[in-house]
Amino acid sequence: MAEKDIDKLLSMTDSKYRLSVVTAKRALQLRSGAPSVLPVEQRVRTRNLVTQAMRELATGKLTVGTSLLDEQRFHQDYVRQRQAQIQAQLNAERERERD
Repeated sequence: MAEKDIDKLLSMTDSKYRLSVVTAKRALQLRSGAPSVLPVEQRVRTRNLVTQAMRELATGKLTVGTSLLDEQRFHQDYVRQRQAQIQAQLNAERERERD
């Protein structure tokens, strides 16, 4: 990201540490399937979700502490998805053992 965006992001929080925590939480939300608030043409053309989270915060469409998505709900969804993946792997292994 450009330095001007970093300065803007730092002005939105009380410290660079809080900014890093907020950015990391938003990146985890995106990884868990949260929709991006950016229009398609403004989305980052990279898989780096931290960069995308920083861009979202820099646009002002998300504000620290108020409009970030429900973290607990997305964490629960992520845990459910992961458990389903593990169960599918176990079932596949059991099927191979039967053959």
